[in-house]
Amino acid sequence: MQNILVPVDFSIKSLNALALARTIAKKAGSTLHIIHVIETPRNNYNFMEDMDDPLNKRYMEDLVKLLNSKMADLKRESEDRQIEVKTDLKVGVAYREIKKAIRHVQADLVIIGAKGITDAEEFFLGSLTDKIVRAVPVPVITVKELVSEDQFAHIVYATDLKKDHKQLLSLLVTFQTLFDATIHLVKINTRKNFKNDLDVEEELLQLVEKFHLKGYTLNSYSHEDEEYGIVYFADKKNADLIAMGINEKSGFRRLISGGSIVEEVNEHTYRPVLTYHFNTKY
Repeated sequence: MQNILVPVDFSIKSLNALALARTIAKKAGSTLHIIHVIETPRNNYNFMEDMDDPLNKRYMEDLVKLLNSKMADLKRESEDRQIEVKTDLKVGVAYREIKKAIRHVQADLVIIGAKGITDAEEFFLGSLTDKIVRAVPVPVITVKELVSEDQFAHIVYATDLKKDHKQLLSLLVTFQTLFDATIHLVKINTRKNFKNDLDVEEELLQLVEKFHLKGYTLNSYSHEDEEYGIVYFADKKNADLIAMGINEKSGFRRLISGGSIVEEVNEHTYRPVLTYHFNTKY
């Protein structure tokens, strides 16, 4: 895990994401890449022509100066912790610039604060966080609350046993090594997707052997809804992180049923959620 990317907008949640990123980068010896995007309008008007107006130009110059100062503070705070860090200030559409940055820095992990936009845009497009989770081919941790450095000991990995998510599980093995964590593997049993406990245990054990997990528990947990089952099981284990793969090919499910399983889990838990969309490519 060489490169960790953290988009920040200086909100509490994005700074909580940065705090977690610093903890992981320090433990793993990773380079931390911090990016802030000055959002431009999403419509088709020419933003650069608008900058010809002296007042707009002065406003942008002052804004860039202020943000560069804030980014310098974040860099200095990270370097004080002996973390290698690089910062970048971009102008554009946040989702597009973040996606380009992920490719440019060859990020192995993205850590982002949970953040919405307007109610109307969120209904049709999803929040910025949801779009990043769905659209990038690297693991993403979504953060709400501050996670202290000594609270990363229990990881819940929720699997439907249809895909083993090699990249995600490999990252969990890394976390297990760095934090001496216990991984709680769980299959949520619903009426529509049920397996008996013996079959679940056997298939989970195959994952354990394949990825050489050491500290782990094998679990089958029954609930009517998969997303609530994951949240309640994580509460039961007092998990510090929930990890899950994404099988869905698009975000259209949110328009039909109110959101994907990952989005529902993110909405109903305060815990960090690690996801990996194995169908996505750059």
